[in-house]
Amino acid sequence: MHHTRTANFVLFRAHVPALVLLLAMLLWPSVASALDVTVKVSSVKVDFGLPHAPENLLDDNPATAWVSGGIGPGVGQWIDLIFGLPTRVERLGIYNGHQGEGLFQEYRRIRSGRVLYPDGTETRFWLRDEPGEQLVECSGRPYKSLRIVVDEVFPKGELTAKVKLAVSEIKLYLSLMAAPGGESERDVPDPARLAAPPPSDPAAAVPEPLIALLREFYVRQTTLADDFAELFAADVRDRNDFQFEVFKETQRQLGTLRTLRTAEVDTSGLGFEMVRSEGNFAEVRVFGAYRVKVANLDRNLDEDSVFVVVKDPEGWKIVELDGQDGY
Repeated sequence: MHHTRTANFVLFRAHVPALVLLLAMLLWPSVASALDVTVKVSSVKVDFGLPHAPENLLDDNPATAWVSGGIGPGVGQWIDLIFGLPTRVERLGIYNGHQGEGLFQEYRRIRSGRVLYPDGTETRFWLRDEPGEQLVECSGRPYKSLRIVVDEVFPKGELTAKVKLAVSEIKLYLSLMAAPGGESERDVPDPARLAAPPPSDPAAAVPEPLIALLREFYVRQTTLADDFAELFAADVRDRNDFQFEVFKETQRQLGTLRTLRTAEVDTSGLGFEMVRSEGNFAEVRVFGAYRVKVANLDRNLDEDSVFVVVKDPEGWKIVELDGQDGY
């Protein structure tokens, strides 16, 4: 079973770079509700009206819960979180068991489990047998999905156990967000300098005008610059400009546009390699890291993307970023 939760502005996710979405969400009063997440679960306890459905995991209400179905006490059950964009999840806030009034002891709770990532890596975690939110550290790397797998439960049960596993709520804490109750060490500005750009293949050298164009892309997209659309080829400019203006207006209404406009972007840690070049057409790989400082946030952001560019009468312009339809 699955459920998708979508906030209005994320409808433009195919047209706005993931970094800008993440930075904007970090500045919102309620970050988790701004993310587009599809929830899938291994099973659901079937009752009249489906009160135990997976959408209860993201409804901001710990008094509701997902309850597993199937045979057994809950070991091996899983929850998939699928994102509309590659998303850096630093922590999960898990409300263990059914935290509706008087229901905590009526259902089983997670004792231990794993967070599985698409690249095959995993993070193990243990939870206490108590109500309230408990934080689980994640990798913080950008993924489009993650899976929570249950390994042990409170209390232990036989294969034929009738008391099922419940989880009331899952909150997502994205990269650079402060943990509840105070500032996280990950939110403290990193005093280290941005690393030197990674070595590029000399045989795949990129012309300086193209490098300048792509560096400017990261600056303008992060600061939501009014002239961002000028970086694109004429035949895709109007489409990108419209979507970008809609996104900017959303940020203006939310009160985050002015803050994003003050962002400082250091692209000196990026490397550039020519993937393909045919006359006025080229594909360029951009990799390494760039530094963004905005409000009280200061972070080096990893990057590895391929841009499709063309040379027109105005010079080199961007057509698209591989894997996306636009910005």
